[in-house]
Amino acid sequence: MSYSDGRNILQVKSKFDSEWRRFSLTANSTEVHSYENFRCLVEKLHHLENVPFTLCYNSASGDLLPITNDENLRKSFESARPTLRLLIQRKGESWEEKYGYGTDSDRRRKGLSALIPVQKIPKRNYSISNPEDFRQVSSIIDVDIVPEAHRRVRLCKHGSDRPLGFYIRDGTSVRVTERGVAKVQGIFISRLVDGGLAESTGLLGVNDEVLEVNGIYVHGKTLDQVTDMMVANAHNLIITGGFFILKTLILFLSCGTFVTSERAMFLVGIGTFRPRQNISYPFAVPLHK
Repeated sequence: MSYSDGRNILQVKSKFDSEWRRFSLTANSTEVHSYENFRCLVEKLHHLENVPFTLCYNSASGDLLPITNDENLRKSFESARPTLRLLIQRKGESWEEKYGYGTDSDRRRKGLSALIPVQKIPKRNYSISNPEDFRQVSSIIDVDIVPEAHRRVRLCKHGSDRPLGFYIRDGTSVRVTERGVAKVQGIFISRLVDGGLAESTGLLGVNDEVLEVNGIYVHGKTLDQVTDMMVANAHNLIITGGFFILKTLILFLSCGTFVTSERAMFLVGIGTFRPRQNISYPFAVPLHK
């Protein structure tokens, strides 16, 4: 990080329209380490309390790059040689918002490279703005805990009125037990609502089986009970399920022979199936000849 006079002082020069400001920051000040505090400082210096604006800085390569978080704020301090040059613009007015950040150096080619003909890239007629007010609405969690044929999905509404966007039904699931294949009652996703949270995330699909809701096993519960559980946890819903992604596997015993009992072959969820180890492996469907 470049500081002047050897006293851990960073010189900053900021510009908004035709207005210039010069100020300095010390290495121990909170403004150096926090983007929010730094933005508030610039906002007060240029009297921009009611003006939406963007913050950019001139990098070492000459590109104009955005400052949107603590990480690229730190990068901007490292590029100060020795002065950090800030450009403040109203939102929607900058070249970079329309054509992308980091394109200035491409337009300043010098020497022989400027004489070499290149194919022109068509200009975009749409704007690319910085992401803002974004939040995570879904995720896959506990990947190292949940079996390979299962998936644990978190859906978050964050207080919005957007529906979860799926319907459930009861039905019959198939399990491989010590006594063979058994049919048990299960809860399945029957339909996804267009534009709903589940449909937009792509983590849930029709015919996916629901095994747990927020850590509570749903086996033996009625459809109404599972519905009530989901409604009660709608703000932060965690579903553990067996998902309808299947492929055909020919099963081998430990001795390497085929499973030929009753001439049955099993359709098993993606994963490694060993009958002597995985006696309760889910989604094994017998296909009799």
